[in-house]
Amino acid sequence: MDRCSKKKDIEICAVKIHILSGSIIIITVYRSPTVNTAYILNNLKAALNQVYNNTVDIILCGDLNTNYFNDNQNKQAVNSLLPCYRIYSIIEFLTRIHNISHIMVGNIYINKFNN
Repeated sequence: MDRCSKKKDIEICAVKIHILSGSIIIITVYRSPTVNTAYILNNLKAALNQVYNNTVDIILCGDLNTNYFNDNQNKQAVNSLLPCYRIYSIIEFLTRIHNISHIMVGNIYINKFNN
């Protein structure tokens, strides 16, 4: 995952956990709000390509600095990439509430809906 991360742009870290029913990969992501979305998605895609297969459960969480509360180009770009890996958002509430803004930027995505 090191080659998918670039300090101050995108930081990606993953851990694989072996359990009786299979494996779970937990991936955390941070995207700087000043970095181009296409650049971030290319790096995220490279990271997912390293770990994705049909036998592993993936939990992707973190801050992509994409406001899911409003429809926008960044949200559309993320939503077009992640379904390729059968990964979907499970958060449907505001994750950052300030005096003047209410946004949903922190998110959790999973590729299994059994649990």
